[in-house]
Amino acid sequence: MFRRIAKPKDDVRPFLSRLRHDVRGNALAIMAAAMVPLIGFAGSAIDMGRLYVVKVRLQQACDAGVLAGRKTMTDTSTTTALDSTASAQAQSFFANNFKSGFYSSTAVAFTPTKAVNGTNSTVANAVTGSATATVPMTLMTFFGQPAIKLTVACQAVFDLADTDVMFVLDTTGSMSCQPSDPTSCANAAVSYTRGDGTTGYYNQESSNSKIEALRQAVVLFDTTMRSSADVTTHFRYGFVTYSSAVNVGGVIPPSYLQNTNWTYQSRHVQGDYNYGGATSVSYTGVPSASCVAQRMPATGYSRTGLTWTDQGYYQARNYYNLSWTSANGGTCSGMQQPLRPLWRYEPTTLNTSGLVSSLSTGTPVTNPTKLDGSTSTWRGCIEELDTTTGSSFNVANLPDDLDPDIIPNATANKWRPRWPEAEWLRNTIGAQDVKDDAIVEDSTNAYYNLNYRPGGYMDKLGSSACGMPAQRLKVWTAQQVNDYVYNVDFKPFGGTYHDVGMIWGTRMLAPAGVFASDTAAWPGRKDPTRNIVFMTDGTMSPSQTSYGQYGVEQWDNRTGGAGNSTTDYNNHTARFRVECDAAKKRGITIYVVAVGTGVTTDLTYCASPGQTFQASSKDDLTKAFKSIAQRIAQLRITQ
Repeated sequence: MFRRIAKPKDDVRPFLSRLRHDVRGNALAIMAAAMVPLIGFAGSAIDMGRLYVVKVRLQQACDAGVLAGRKTMTDTSTTTALDSTASAQAQSFFANNFKSGFYSSTAVAFTPTKAVNGTNSTVANAVTGSATATVPMTLMTFFGQPAIKLTVACQAVFDLADTDVMFVLDTTGSMSCQPSDPTSCANAAVSYTRGDGTTGYYNQESSNSKIEALRQAVVLFDTTMRSSADVTTHFRYGFVTYSSAVNVGGVIPPSYLQNTNWTYQSRHVQGDYNYGGATSVSYTGVPSASCVAQRMPATGYSRTGLTWTDQGYYQARNYYNLSWTSANGGTCSGMQQPLRPLWRYEPTTLNTSGLVSSLSTGTPVTNPTKLDGSTSTWRGCIEELDTTTGSSFNVANLPDDLDPDIIPNATANKWRPRWPEAEWLRNTIGAQDVKDDAIVEDSTNAYYNLNYRPGGYMDKLGSSACGMPAQRLKVWTAQQVNDYVYNVDFKPFGGTYHDVGMIWGTRMLAPAGVFASDTAAWPGRKDPTRNIVFMTDGTMSPSQTSYGQYGVEQWDNRTGGAGNSTTDYNNHTARFRVECDAAKKRGITIYVVAVGTGVTTDLTYCASPGQTFQASSKDDLTKAFKSIAQRIAQLRITQ
């Protein structure tokens, strides 16, 4: 019933052969053999990762330490070691960023020093650091790998990249007041002798006035910039002072100035009229030719005719209806009628060639709107290029006057010389004939009827101001900066037109356009950073009857606000805003400082993000300018 199972025959193959063919239990041996390289691979990856993490953190801590050390450095001498204050701060920031025992690291050390630059000298604007840490291995200890020492280096400097700064400064009448005064404040207008010897006007400054604080703030800004720069840094300044106009005639290339003809709201002699009653006259010993040469008839006066006689405060001459006889060696007798000029007030085209050249030559030109031989010399303020009216603009397609990159290429569209002595107002929109005795000056040089006052007279009222000449970007010495803001003509006067200042601040800093070469990169260097420091003490305050950069708005209506002060305000504000957009589109950083007033929504809109400052006192203003200089002079890692 039972079958015996046969016993297998003994395997007579050699042992190694049997082992090779017998797979039973081989996996364990193979795994044991493979563990060694697997541990090596894993340990290498893990420990290399640990080393990377520690080195990154060590570098970050080193950077933080030298940044803190440079920021708090109190001794910037080039011959001394890093001061104790800076050293302590550097060590503190390093320790806060690299905690003791991080990834079991030991022998952690950080050494901050002043950067060495040559034998026995140091760089005042740099702090260098060296940090070390020893990191033990984990799995790699199985292979006898010892702990590894990591070393990193770092350096921080407090200096400038190449930098261009355009100051756009409000020098209007309210700047004569103290920061605590109302924004409507403007001290009494007084006369002074300009730097060129002519008579000018300004609002008399209070003690501790805003404009004095501005002068000090600009000087402090320059001092801060110089203390923050190293020997390789280049920085340039430009200046635009503004009110209702800007004085840029001296910086515009002559080929871009209208030096032929331009139309002004002016006047010319239309004829004459009888002034008073006629009287009889008789002269003896007069040749016939002299008698008939007396002026007649009583109408049709031409400026090329006989001259008018200066009567002190007005010009007059006589009409003679005469006859001649041979009696008494020649008798000339008849009636004498006093005459006065009749003026036509209307847009009048005047030749500007002599006026434009007078800025550089100093040679005055005869004022064609007067008959007393008065002359004018151009001070440099301009009327703008052609423009578009309204309150909506596209920053990508700006009208000529708002385009920072515009290069005038047509005779019809160049910058025009402002001529206040030839600009005459009237009390109607259309043309108007006015008798001379309605506008005669009295002994105090004030016009009886202010409806017909000339722009030259408006200078006394602040409604036709022309401030300090603008300055193109250039390298300045500290003394030159001081001399500019303390120049005798750096005076407060006129009304506030923010758009006027921003238009020219942007134009003179733009990397394209008429002034592009001024802000070009230095040879072998990257493009400079470009910055506008815009300072004002008030809100926009355009006037219908001021003579400014857009003529007299009531009559010229170039911005579209004639007859409506609200529309006028809105249009100028829109121009200001879009010009701020144009500046920022060109990579310009705008810093806005409001002194003695709040930072309005328009000013906030204009500024680059986070770059508005409000100053309620003289000290606040100087601190704001210093802070801006420090922001421009950014702290940065260089190694």
